[in-house]
Amino acid sequence: MKKCSKCMIEFNGNLKICPLCQSELYGNNTNSVFPKLNYKKNKLLYKILLFVSFCIGILFAFIEYNMHSSLYITKYVIFGLITNYVLIKFIHNNYKNVLKMMNGYFFVLIILFLLWFWITKSLIITTYLVPVLCIIIFIFNSITLLVLKDSYLIKFVKTILSDCLVGLIPLLLVYFKLTTFDLLSYICVLLDIIVFIGLLIFCKDNVIEEIKKIFNF
Repeated sequence: MKKCSKCMIEFNGNLKICPLCQSELYGNNTNSVFPKLNYKKNKLLYKILLFVSFCIGILFAFIEYNMHSSLYITKYVIFGLITNYVLIKFIHNNYKNVLKMMNGYFFVLIILFLLWFWITKSLIITTYLVPVLCIIIFIFNSITLLVLKDSYLIKFVKTILSDCLVGLIPLLLVYFKLTTFDLLSYICVLLDIIVFIGLLIFCKDNVIEEIKKIFNF
C-alpha cells in the first residue's frame, strides 16, 4: 500500500500524490478500490502566468520606449517571458517539485547573465536584464503559490527564502554603481521585502525553523 509520511494514512491503488496534503506517497502499488477518474489539469495557473507575462512585456516596452525611444531590450524580455511560460508549463505537467525546478532554471539564468556581464562589461545586463529576471522570479513564484495553495507554501519555504536572497543582487549592483537606471532594481528590492514580510506573517514558524537550520542554531 501507498503511505503518506505527513498524514500517516495508507491508500490503495497507484496514487503518487496524497489527496489530502499533496505530498509524495511511498510504498507499493495495489489494486484500487475506486474506479479510475480523469482529472482535468489546472489551467488557472497557465492563464494567470500568461496574463502577467503579457502585462510585464507591455509595461517594459512602455518604459523603454518613453526613456530611449526604442524597443531594443524589450524584444529580449518578451522572448524570455515566452520561454519562461513554456518551460513553467512543461515543469508543471511533468514534475512534482514545481517551484524547485523553476528556481533552478531562474538561478542558472542569473548566473549566465552575470557571466555575460563579466565578459562584455555591458551595463545593459546589470541595469535591465538581471533586475527584470529577479522581478519575474518573484511574480511567477508568488502566482504559483497562490494557485497551488498552502501545501506548496509550507513545502517550499526554503526555496522562497533563497529567492529573497537572490532578490538582493540588483541592490548590490546599484551599490557598486553597475547600473545606469536604478528604478527596476528598487522595484525588485521592494518585492523582496514584501515577499519576506508575507512569509513572516503566513508561515512564521516555518521561516524560523529554516533559518535555524541554515545557521545551525
